[in-house]
Amino acid sequence: MIEWNEASCQLAEGVRAGYTTRFGGASTGAYSSANMATHVGDAEAYVRENRRQLHQVTGLDDVRFLTQTHGANVVRISSPVDQINNQGPLPVADAQWTDVIGIGLAILTADCVPVVIADPDGHGVGIAHCGWRGAASGVLESLVAAMECRSKRLNAWLGPGICKRCYEVGPDVLERLDVRISKRVIEAVPKQERWWLDLPRYLEMLLQQLGVQRIFRSTNCTYEDQNLYSYRRDKVTGRVATLVWRETR
Repeated sequence: MIEWNEASCQLAEGVRAGYTTRFGGASTGAYSSANMATHVGDAEAYVRENRRQLHQVTGLDDVRFLTQTHGANVVRISSPVDQINNQGPLPVADAQWTDVIGIGLAILTADCVPVVIADPDGHGVGIAHCGWRGAASGVLESLVAAMECRSKRLNAWLGPGICKRCYEVGPDVLERLDVRISKRVIEAVPKQERWWLDLPRYLEMLLQQLGVQRIFRSTNCTYEDQNLYSYRRDKVTGRVATLVWRETR
C-alpha cells in the first residue's frame, strides 16, 4: 500500500490534507514505486494502480487531477460527478478549488511546492502547483482571488518542496520574480550570476502579501529526502500527489 502522510497542522475544521511518498506502489525502475503521474513515462497500468491505492488510503471516491503547465489558470470544481475518477480530459490548470464536500483536489510535484489553501471555517479548499514559473505567473494570486468569493479569511499549508540549499538558479529566474520579495530570499552562490533561492519562503511571503492569515510549512526537502521524488536530483522520476479536501460528515 502506498505511503500517505497527513499534514502536520489543522488548516480548518473538517479539512484534511497530506501527501504521498515514493514508496508502496506498483511502479518500477526510476519511478519506483508510488508514482502518481501519467506524463513522465511510467506504465499507465502502474499509475492506475497507484491512484487506486490513493483512493483507498484517503477514503476518497473522487480525486481530481489537472494537466499542469506551470501557469496561473485556476478551475473551480463545483460538482461531485463530472470527471469522477478522472475520466475524460483533465482541466489545463495549475490550481483548483472547491466548496463541495468529499472531493479530493490533487497536485503533482517533484521539487515544486504544493500550496494548500483553506477557509478557516471549512467552507472551501484549494491547492496550487508552485514552482518559480507558477509563482511568477501569478498562480497564487489567481487562486486566492477565486477563493475570496467565498471567504475573506484564508489559511495555507506548504507541502514538501525543494529547499534553499538545494535550489540554484540563474538571472533568468530572478528577473521574473517579485524583486521586493526575491531580494530577501536569495543568497549568492560562489560562482558568477548564480543564486540559492528559498522558494518556500518566497511563496510564504507572497501569501502574506495576499492577506493569508496563518501559514504552515513542511520541513521536508524533496531533493534531500530520498522518500520523495526530485526532478532536480534524478531527472527521470515520478511525482508525489498532495491532496486537500473537505471531509465528508
